[in-house]
Amino acid sequence: MGEVVVSSSSEEEEGMVVEFETEKDIGSSEVVRWEEFLPRMVLSVLLVEADDSTRQIIAALLRKCSYRVAAVPDGLMAWETLKDGHHNIDLILTEVELPSISGYALLTLVMEHDVYKNIPVIMMSSHDSISMVLNCLLKGAADFLIKPVRKNELRNLWQHVWKRQTV
Repeated sequence: MGEVVVSSSSEEEEGMVVEFETEKDIGSSEVVRWEEFLPRMVLSVLLVEADDSTRQIIAALLRKCSYRVAAVPDGLMAWETLKDGHHNIDLILTEVELPSISGYALLTLVMEHDVYKNIPVIMMSSHDSISMVLNCLLKGAADFLIKPVRKNELRNLWQHVWKRQTV
């Protein structure tokens, strides 16, 4: 079986590139774009972040990574956005500590719902306690990001959607 090499291109608009080296032609590479693995070209991310400036910064970074973004300030609005169904959410990126419904409670709601449980939920926080990370992962979170979030981390969020769709 071939080796997979993931790299990002030098130009922003080109995005993520995946190169496959096959056993037949060792040394030759076939370039495959990540969009070819997914049924839709643009993934829709529901961003849940209470702090206005942080929400705007992360939303801008997500858009630079070619994601469509729906940004809300709390867990209750996130749940209503999901139930609305208008945005066709592919992935949820949420802060753990939120007003009204916490990110952890939102994760619980999503994981217990028949329709939404296949949407990857990625938790984020500036607090990196092992117990918080483990609780989120054990409850069903696809990943946990430590703030400040970097563009490279956001660029690779599509992998969580791809993994869920292939399982």
